[in-house]
Amino acid sequence: MKIRVLSRGLILLAALAYSFSAWAVPAKKSVHIQHRLQVGDTTLAPGDYTIVVDGSEATFEQGHKVVAKVSCAVKESGTKSPQDVVVYDANAAITEIRYAGQSQVITFTPMTTSTPSKSSSPSSGDR
Repeated sequence: MKIRVLSRGLILLAALAYSFSAWAVPAKKSVHIQHRLQVGDTTLAPGDYTIVVDGSEATFEQGHKVVAKVSCAVKESGTKSPQDVVVYDANAAITEIRYAGQSQVITFTPMTTSTPSKSSSPSSGDR
């Protein structure tokens, strides 16, 4: 009886240790970009990229060269994607990446470009 409980405990401990080590390893995925797209403050040319997601940071690599590093979030969508999809907004900024057969989505917050507003109040300086 004690041996059975001990062996079940060891199996559970091994399973937990394995799952924690899987979380620590950065996720590495490939993606093909067909058009010039923006990620963070970097414009990506069409081509093949490797995306390494480590915590809340995604690194876009082309070959062995790091092209961009941006903050991201990995979220559960609840449904598996039927194909690889790069989602982008009207400004060609990547907002999320979905992979075929997976329900997890990598999301990105597009950079907002703000232009300084001109003050409409009259200046009291030069006349």
